[in-house]
Amino acid sequence: MVITVTLNPALDKTLSIDNFNLGIVNRAGSIRHDIGGKGINVSKVLKNFNINSVCTGFLGGVWENYFQEVLKKRKIDTNFIHIEGSTRTNTKVVDSINKVYTDINEAGPNITNEELACFLEKFEALCSIGDIVVLSGGVSSSISVDIYGKLIKLAKQKGTVTVLDADGELLKHGLKEKPDIIKPNIHELQKLMDFHKEDESAVINAAKQLIETGVKKVLVSLGEKGAIFITEAGVYGCEGLKVDVKSTVGAGDSMVAALVYSLINNLSDEETLAFANACGAASVETEGTEACSLEEVNKLKANVKVRQI
Repeated sequence: MVITVTLNPALDKTLSIDNFNLGIVNRAGSIRHDIGGKGINVSKVLKNFNINSVCTGFLGGVWENYFQEVLKKRKIDTNFIHIEGSTRTNTKVVDSINKVYTDINEAGPNITNEELACFLEKFEALCSIGDIVVLSGGVSSSISVDIYGKLIKLAKQKGTVTVLDADGELLKHGLKEKPDIIKPNIHELQKLMDFHKEDESAVINAAKQLIETGVKKVLVSLGEKGAIFITEAGVYGCEGLKVDVKSTVGAGDSMVAALVYSLINNLSDEETLAFANACGAASVETEGTEACSLEEVNKLKANVKVRQI
């Protein structure tokens, strides 16, 4: 079973505003709503790849039923903890003319100690040997930054494979429990490993240091420049694909879904990188946080050239 954890879900509201300007009245050309949060986005992509998963985390407020209804309609299983606080709304402004994409993200609701304890108990019960657990995204300020470390420890004690996609202190503390796979972007890796160069060798050296600590695979996304995949077996790189960008939201989540797909289908490291890079490209070609399809990914994958470094 695949378990995706979203501790701070969000209703993503995307506004299309050409020539968006601050300080004046802007009129939206179109509006769309998508349920989101990084773990939920991973589950949406996996469903399009014919892989079932169960979403867990926290939901509350006016959007709780909407999330459950949409996930049910998509035939994605859920096992969320109900909270007294309200699930947040994130606003995305897409200016297609100037190619500017603006995110306005809310902090998220307060999670009580009782709600957190309830979640930890449920999470531990969900995990079993052979499962793949995806831990991704931020948390509200009421949750300790060592939360992913706690969840990785619980999951690994149950015999699961753990995939971590987080930033800052969440990533730093999560790494203490040695997740099997992580997927930082280059800026997250720079912050974590305290380096400033953006050249290939600097990225590879930083990732290799993480491999030496016990992490088995590190997928570093470089945005439009492509990605680098560092594993215990080798180092692989690929250039970015040139596609029509409609939304940058969810590209990293699609790459995480690609890692899960690759594990389940026993893809080689080279195939994994090609598939992940194509997933990221397919994601930015879709509007809002809508999930890319397997057909779209496979079409793009044919254009990905992976090289061993």
